[in-house]
This record gives sequence, structure tokens and C-alpha cells, in this order.
Amino acid sequence: MLSAVEVRKLYNTSNTGRFKIACATISMAFIFASCGSSRPKVITTKAEAREYQEQAAAVKPAGRTITRNNTERPDTEPLEEEPAVEEQPLEMTTLDVAIKTAMEYQGVRYKYGGSTRAGMDCSGLLHVSFAEAGEKVPRNSMSFFQAAKPIDVKEVKKGDLMFFATGRDRKKINHVALVTEVTPAEILFVHATVALGVTVSSLNEPYWLGKYRSSGRLF
Repeated sequence: MLSAVEVRKLYNTSNTGRFKIACATISMAFIFASCGSSRPKVITTKAEAREYQEQAAAVKPAGRTITRNNTERPDTEPLEEEPAVEEQPLEMTTLDVAIKTAMEYQGVRYKYGGSTRAGMDCSGLLHVSFAEAGEKVPRNSMSFFQAAKPIDVKEVKKGDLMFFATGRDRKKINHVALVTEVTPAEILFVHATVALGVTVSSLNEPYWLGKYRSSGRLF
């Protein structure tokens, strides 16, 4: 059987344990209440608002900088330029050279028996023009008429000859011209005239249509 002293010690020890357990229980309740159940603080002054903003800025995570590529991409791939092809000049025929040469004398005054830029007559113009093309041809209108193959006016083409009688004898050939262009509407020819010198005329002109006698082909 326990003595009175031993019973008092046991009581004191029991009370001390209970006191410690009670204290621990109160502490845990306070911790839980402060962490999870506390109400948020209500901001009522400007000073509190400023303090709140400073605290929020202090804990705000650093923002991530995003770099955008502003380089525009083309919708389609650029087309490669094809190398330029150098055009080869077309080889000129004898008639092309003769016509080109005769046309270059446009504006030269008329001179009977002339065959230079100082003065030119109709047969002299054709003589130097065909000579430039490498062909030897007659020197006067009648000789051209005799050397050329007669053709109908409907068969005339560029490079053919046209013969006229401009003197008192309406049958005598005394003028020759070189055809430069033929269209369904007209025939154009280059020649040397007394009034205009070296020029281009049309068979549609009443004067030359009235003086026309025949056509011929040399080449």
C-alpha cells in the first residue's frame, strides 16, 4: 500500500503531464487558426494600400522577356532570273541591203547622171544600192527594164522594180523605182524625182499611177 507522500508525487506527475498536453493542444489550435482560418486584412487607408503594393512587388516573380523576330518572310520563294539570251541579228538578203541603202539616201537632191550624196538620179540610186549589196546592175532606166523579168503588178513584192514613162513619149521607159513595201492597200517604192529628190512614193498617187508602165524582177 502506497504512503501519503508517494500518492502526492504520483498526483503531481499526472497533473504535470496533463498540463503539458493541454498546452500543446492550445498551441496547435492557434497555429491552425492563424494559417488557414484567418480573415484577409481589409485596406482602409492610402498608406496601407502603398504598403500592400510594395509587398506585392517584392514577391512578384521576374517577368520573362520575349524576343520577337520581326523579319518578314516572303510568301513565295524568289524566282531565279533566267540569263538574257542575246538575239542574233538576222542575215540580210541582197534585196534587204539594197533597199536599206536606197532609203538612207532620202532627202538627197536630184541631179541628172548623179550617183552620190551631192546629187542622184533614179537609175544612179538603184545602181549604188545594188552595188552596196554586192550586185552589178545596169546604169540607166531602159537597161534595167531590159534586164528585169516582166511580172504582173499583182505579183509585185519587196525588192522588185517598177518602170514609168514620164516624158512626152508615153511608151518610152525613162524612170525606174525600187519597191520597198507591198500591202493589200498599196505599193510603196523609193526613187529619185526631179521635184523631191530621193523619196518614197505610192502607186496610189494619181501622178505615178498614170505614168506606170510595167514591173520587173532582177533577183
